[in-house]
Amino acid sequence: MQESERIFLDAAFTMAQEAIDNNEVPVGCVFVYKNEIIARGRNDVNRSKNPTNHAEMCALKQLEQWCLQANQHVNEILKETTLYVTIEPCIMCACALYYLKLRRIVYGAANERFGGLESVANREMYASRHFIHIDANVERERAVKMLKDFYDQQNPFCPPEKRKAKKPKSDVSSNEQIDLFSIFDV
Repeated sequence: MQESERIFLDAAFTMAQEAIDNNEVPVGCVFVYKNEIIARGRNDVNRSKNPTNHAEMCALKQLEQWCLQANQHVNEILKETTLYVTIEPCIMCACALYYLKLRRIVYGAANERFGGLESVANREMYASRHFIHIDANVERERAVKMLKDFYDQQNPFCPPEKRKAKKPKSDVSSNEQIDLFSIFDV
């Protein structure tokens, strides 16, 4: 990964940290067009009480505003844009990104339970003719650690009856496959 790309992925992780600071699942992202961040997003589901306010959807709303101010069309901009995101987008977000014809996605870690790019769903499932270039698992350990740390603190929005008993911590080797669902409190 080039140094400029690392900067963009770091910006996505900064957004994920902002999500943690606001008691949200730590997923963050940035949209980059012509080497410039034009939109940022983080999960905002708990605060907004809107289950569709995933990081990617929040950033898409911001990108739409950027396009309006720049007198550009969203679809034309997305054809030349890269999304840097901490975790593989879910099926809802991935489907939207395919239909919007995004050029490229770089993500930190796969989402084995809900991943909409490669883990659970893929382009063929959406019947999309559009191809998105995908760079997967580029910061896997960092992304998984952030999720584990968040869920170790217990999600304050999780109903008590859905909370899981705490298991002893175990280190994750880089070759070990992770089921992200197993670290979620829902």
